[in-house]
Amino acid sequence: MKHSIFAMELCMRLEPQSALRAELRDLIALHPHVTGPQAKWEMLQRASELLLSGQSLFDRGCWDFFDDDERAKRDYDMWTKGLTTKEGARTSPSGGGDPYRTEPRYMTFTISLLLQQGTDTELQLSGLCSVPESMLWKQSTFVKILSGLGVVNFAFVKSDVFYLIPGEESWGLTQQDLLDPKFEYLRTIEDRG
Repeated sequence: MKHSIFAMELCMRLEPQSALRAELRDLIALHPHVTGPQAKWEMLQRASELLLSGQSLFDRGCWDFFDDDERAKRDYDMWTKGLTTKEGARTSPSGGGDPYRTEPRYMTFTISLLLQQGTDTELQLSGLCSVPESMLWKQSTFVKILSGLGVVNFAFVKSDVFYLIPGEESWGLTQQDLLDPKFEYLRTIEDRG
């Protein structure tokens, strides 16, 4: 079986009055370890809805779709390592959600899907991700892709990963953290609200 990969990571501002981080954390933490295709689809739909509801907080991001089997497997392993390794840029908390603090804090949310090639799901995601180069990092493109993820049929997803950084708000990423080479793949999202 050959594979393709879809992956998206969004870096969003952590706003003290927003429940978005807590809702994303609960979505992951409360999801059973083993579930069937319908429950996975529901999780993806809920994650998409939550992210779309917080689109005014989008700051940076990246997304990929590749239908090269070797690259798909290699990139999926890379995305999975974000779940199993410490991804923070520092060894102590950055501080809580102080509304009077001048420096913003950030969170990232990642979705990665290793797909079976040649299926309707893979072909529809390929079409959804067929975007002109000038539109790659536009907020409208992230919104379009998130809005279209309902086409995913988890019967054709070999493996998936969803994760949130930070797990605790007091470890929110700072602007300095985002300058670390480990986050250089995150692009500034253009035309964001």
